[in-house]
Amino acid sequence: MAAIKQSAQLSIDECEEWICDSLECTGDCGFEYIKDGNKEFLILNTNDFFADAKALDKIKKTTGMELVQMSTHNRYSQIWFGRYI
Repeated sequence: MAAIKQSAQLSIDECEEWICDSLECTGDCGFEYIKDGNKEFLILNTNDFFADAKALDKIKKTTGMELVQMSTHNRYSQIWFGRYI
């Protein structure tokens, strides 16, 4: 994960909006937030999204959050994004 100066980082609420818009999520999605030491994670729970390299790059440049992990089971996906704080 790339370290970005804290004062330049978007708030978590703004990150959620950017991620939803960039991945073209429908209304059927939600986020979980986890803070661990000097890292924070947003976990997108959804069953409808479109992820491509361009969208992931846009999220990274705008929010400072990188894709950490993605898993799907029975059409239900968890997409983890993380960044240093």
